[in-house]
Parts: sequence; C-alpha cells; structure tokens
Amino acid sequence: MDRRHFLTLSLVGAAAPTMSWAQQAAQSAPPPFPPVDARSVWLVGDSAPPDPERTARRLVELAQRGGKPRDSYLANGAVADLEARFAKLLGKEDCAFLATGTLANHLAARVLAGDASRVIVPRESHLYRDESDATQLLSGLNLVPLADGRAAPGLAEIKAAVDEAENGPYPLRVGAIVLESPVRRVKGEMVAPALIREIAAYARGKNIRLHLDGARLLLAPPGYDIAGAAALFDTVYVSLYKYLDAPFGAVLAGGKADIAKVRDLRHRFGGTIYQGWPCAILALAALDDFEARHRAAFAAADQLFAALKAQGLATLKPAPNASNIRELVLAPKSADGLFDRMRQAGVRMARAENGVAPIYINDTLTRRPVEEYVKLFAG
Repeated sequence: MDRRHFLTLSLVGAAAPTMSWAQQAAQSAPPPFPPVDARSVWLVGDSAPPDPERTARRLVELAQRGGKPRDSYLANGAVADLEARFAKLLGKEDCAFLATGTLANHLAARVLAGDASRVIVPRESHLYRDESDATQLLSGLNLVPLADGRAAPGLAEIKAAVDEAENGPYPLRVGAIVLESPVRRVKGEMVAPALIREIAAYARGKNIRLHLDGARLLLAPPGYDIAGAAALFDTVYVSLYKYLDAPFGAVLAGGKADIAKVRDLRHRFGGTIYQGWPCAILALAALDDFEARHRAAFAAADQLFAALKAQGLATLKPAPNASNIRELVLAPKSADGLFDRMRQAGVRMARAENGVAPIYINDTLTRRPVEEYVKLFAG
C-alpha cells in the first residue's frame, strides 16, 4: 500500500462516527440471560443461587411464626431443634452445628484419629484439596491421599497404606479413614455401598474410625438409604447451604462422646458463634418438604431423559453410582446452539464438551414442563 492510499484510508476512518469500546463489546458479547424470576432454571449446581431479598423475607416469615428460635452461643432454640432433627435423620446419638464444613471435616478427623497421627483420605476429597492443609497445620495429622482421580480408594489400597504405616522402620498407627460421598470433583459420584461396607468392616477390625464428608449426601437419588449409609461411619457431616437454603453452616453427627469433644474443639477454634438460629430455621423449613421436592425433581429428570432418547436428541451415559449429576451424550442436531437456546430461554446449563453435557438435577427443574426442555434440545 502506497503512502497516499494509506493516508486516504486513515482520514476516512477518522471522519467516520466512532464506536465506543462499550458499544463494540455489547455487539460482540452473547445475549445476557433473562432476569431471574420464578421460571429461572439452573441445570448446573445443587440449587438456585441464594437471593438475598428472598432469603431475608423468608427469614422474617419464619421468625414470625412464633416459638423461641433464638439460641445463645449455639445452645437451645432452633439450633438445638436442627441438631436433633439431623441426629434422627442420620441415626446418630448427637449432632453439633458448625459454621463451616471445613471445620466439621477438620474436627471430625481430629477427634476420630485420637492419638494416632495418620488419616487416610481420598485425593479428590474436600478435606485434602480445599482446606489449605488446615488439618495438618492445626492438628498435626498426616493425611495420606489415595485414589487419584477416583471417588474412593479400594480396600486393597487402604490395606496397603495401613500396612506401610504399621510395618515401616518406625511404626505408625492410622487412626481414621475419611470418605467423601458424593464427590464433587468426580462428577458427583457416590461411593458404592458395597465398597463402604467392605472398608467399614476392615476398619472395625483394625480399630480405625470412619468419617463421612456427606456435604451433598441428601442429593443422593430418592430411595438411597441415608441412615443405613451413615450407620457405617462414626461421624457424618452434611452442609446446610448447598441445597437447604441456609446462608452458611454445617452439621456434624455422631456418638455423644465424640460430639462433646467436637463442641469443645469448636469453641477453641473460635467456632462457637453468638447466634446460629437464622441458619437453623431456614434449614429446618427447607427440610420439611425437601424429600418431596427432591423426588419430584428426579421424576421430572427421568421423564426428560426418556423423552430426549425417544426423539433421538440425547442419551444418558451410564452412571451406576451417580448422585444428582448426569451426563447427556448429545446428538449433533441438539448440540448445535443448545447453550445459546437455553441462555435465551433463561435456563442455565454448562456448555457441552465433546458432545457431552452435564445436567444437575435440582428442584428448579420442576419450574417448567418437561416438553419445554425437549423443544429447547430439539432447537
């Protein structure tokens, strides 16, 4: 390009109306999701994200129902009611409210390990991957990670780890085994009940205690024996905010002696907060109809998956130990533009990768008829 032609093009460009960066970005950006309303659906995540205004209104409504929900440093009131409710649900003698699941897992491992220094954990677990080595630094425990990329170690792996500790040049004792189920990092996979029973039987024979990180335990498919699974563990933690409407919080259930130690350590770790009743009454109310909503969501999902298969739009990947996460293998005719169709309709979902899209089953799925989702998949 000669200099004269370059200057001509430059002058033309300068004379043309300029477009702001914001305008250019608006033209290139995908259309936003419609505003959140009662028809908004999340096919990703454990539930709809919390709405501060709705939560505040719900809290006022529940507080005005009467009774005495207020606790004092997590004693009495709605906190005590919540602890009793979960102790019964999980088939345990006692239960303690804690502000976070991080603290629940940590204190469970510490109490169950006792004087032993080693705790076996899945490599993909929250305790090993997400707690900044708190258990190691603050409680002096040596976490032994097994089962890289899998939901749980097999019994042979656990036996080998215990044998290595006990029969090394300086023998050490494994005090506890921690399992997580469902496992967030492994597509919500649950540990197979048969494997849990094997591990539990071995652990009892070795005087090794068991903790279950069951943060999402209630998201197991309807019919799953929650109390039966919990019975195999000495302690079980369940989250209150992932799908039970509380803004934060956790419960840790177990035997009376263990939970008494947990409450003592909770105070030492600065976790005996002044009041937990706002979390407790929200979670208690959510529990009242959670099972019915959960069953309805799974029934709707089953109808959806069957309809997609019948119309040649998608098939479900086999997942015998799945919790609330399923993977759909999309037919090309439905995969093309699916994410954008869902976006425009106000349905959040993850983008498909290599033709496979994860679908999270939660109660927002029931906000629309199954036929509407089928039409979106069909395009």
